[in-house]
Amino acid sequence: MTSITRYKLRKLLKYALVSLGVAWVLNLFSGKAWPDYMGAWFLLGLWTGVLEEFLFGRRFRSLVVPLQFLGKVLAVNLLTIGLLAVGWAFDRQADLPGGTAEMGHMGQLLWTNEFLQLVVQVVVVTSLAILVVQVEELMGRRMFLGFLLGRYERPKPEERIMLSIDLAGSTALAEKLGDLKYFRLLNRTYSLMTDAVLRNEAEIHKYVGDEVIFTWPMHVGTRGLNCLDLYFDIEERIRTHAGELESEFGVVPRYRAAVHGGRVISAQIGHIKRAIEFSGDVMNAVSRMLGLCKDLNAGLLVSTELLSRLESVDKRFTIGPLQVVPVKGRRREVHVHSVSRIRKA
Repeated sequence: MTSITRYKLRKLLKYALVSLGVAWVLNLFSGKAWPDYMGAWFLLGLWTGVLEEFLFGRRFRSLVVPLQFLGKVLAVNLLTIGLLAVGWAFDRQADLPGGTAEMGHMGQLLWTNEFLQLVVQVVVVTSLAILVVQVEELMGRRMFLGFLLGRYERPKPEERIMLSIDLAGSTALAEKLGDLKYFRLLNRTYSLMTDAVLRNEAEIHKYVGDEVIFTWPMHVGTRGLNCLDLYFDIEERIRTHAGELESEFGVVPRYRAAVHGGRVISAQIGHIKRAIEFSGDVMNAVSRMLGLCKDLNAGLLVSTELLSRLESVDKRFTIGPLQVVPVKGRRREVHVHSVSRIRKA
């Protein structure tokens, strides 16, 4: 099973579990410990996820976030309620959550108390499911769960891999394209990265202008050499769409990258606006390595420390000669190598 398939299945499961949880909370007000038709609410969540992910999700991306949410809620609920009405019309003896009703023609069906109650429940459950999943995606799973569970209230050490990529010649590009078109180029390339990010199981830590910082727990980043493949998969995606980028912006962007791994300190910072940040030698070293990429005219630099943790790396990658990088604030240098990919996994 590919990483993209796992991502989509996890997203559908999130919709199903959130829908089931909301239905359970609603039923608490009726004095019932558990909702009737639990399987139906679970299936409603899966149905909502399928509609949002595969049918309606991309159609609203050009809108601002509030209108995206409202558009998805209206589209999903109208289709869901329409199907419920049609299904109930064909099976007039069927029970609905909330009770049964004697039905005549379709007009009477739509105005029964049972059907109206069901409509309200479906709208509330699907709307909250969409809202929760959208907020989780906006914040990122790690940050969302960290805030929800209080995981980062206190600083904690972690073994992580950090990959930072930077747009080459960004200043000249911004002057050539102008601010608005330049940021449209950034958004376009970030969108192209999505497939590579999912395939290599990366988390996006943050966007810093034209720089993106990716991260993995150590065991995930080293698995299948994800931390190296990500950069080359991103470059491959950009090359695949080079014609579109050239036609729209007149340029094909090129990125430089640096990757390092080790002990970092993760913690929640801020009060009015909160965020989860990483600090430590790894972050300082990655920043310095990224600056060295330009001097060495290298696409990707990787630290010797991280290379020592990667198994069979020389079977798919060519490792360049050792370079020594002095890092400000450290008593020792970082040893780095340029890397190129021979073949994909």
